[in-house]
Amino acid sequence: MNLQKIKDRKNNLAKIYKIVESKKNITLVNILKLSKEILFYLQRSNFSKNLITSLNENFSINNSFLIQNPLIKFSRSKKIWVYVTEEEKYGTNSYSKHQKTLHENANFNEDLFILIGEKAQSLKIENSDQIIYRSETNNVKELAEILPKLILNVFKTNSIGELNFVINSSKIKQKYVTLFPLEKNNFELTYYSNKKDDVSIDLSKFKIYPEPNVFVESLFEHYLSFSTMSLLMESSLVKEKYNLVAQNKSLNDLEEKIRMNKILYLRTKKDLEIEEISILSPQKDLIHQSQEVKNV
Repeated sequence: MNLQKIKDRKNNLAKIYKIVESKKNITLVNILKLSKEILFYLQRSNFSKNLITSLNENFSINNSFLIQNPLIKFSRSKKIWVYVTEEEKYGTNSYSKHQKTLHENANFNEDLFILIGEKAQSLKIENSDQIIYRSETNNVKELAEILPKLILNVFKTNSIGELNFVINSSKIKQKYVTLFPLEKNNFELTYYSNKKDDVSIDLSKFKIYPEPNVFVESLFEHYLSFSTMSLLMESSLVKEKYNLVAQNKSLNDLEEKIRMNKILYLRTKKDLEIEEISILSPQKDLIHQSQEVKNV
């Protein structure tokens, strides 16, 4: 093989390596940034939930977001399922278990669905009216503006019994997250649970305006917004981690190609040197013989 071509390949591999390495560094920054933002919103979510709980203990709040309406309990109430998916690498198919969870727990004839991500769109729902919102991608900023208001409105205008989120995350130990009603709430991200600040609030020092039930209504909106943001970001974080795995694999593959290319370069260079020596050797013999003839 031409030595120059091997050199060119070496340079090209080095350039590709730098590009992938730069992308990996960006991914690491994104992971760190998302982790900090998740903690930020999760702390506010927990604070809102704790404040609602304290208010309920002191004022006996009457709200369907807090305790399921007794009339709904005796009937088959609808649930809202928010199913969030991300692009996967290497065909891991980790969402198959989440689809199984939905089929085991959701009522596909009555429940309402919010489908986020390309894989979520493959969920087979007979009546399209049951899909109250869908998006091909998890655009966190956009969805954080839309979903809380939409969910609150649907809760108020329909006999909704539960709000559940299904996302792919190792930090969520249960099969799905229940946000409402608060009596069934199981929302916790295990990695961040030790970092949250539980602040006890002495409500006797405060006056609630305009009155506790109205105040709690706004708190539920805050809680839903912060929780939704945390969950969407957690799903997005998983996507970044998939990217990191893919980039690490690409770098390992490139390192192996660079190593093999170096071996090929050294071998080719050595072969060329041997070839040059073999060409020069007969010439040296001829010169030597010529000198011997002259001396005779």
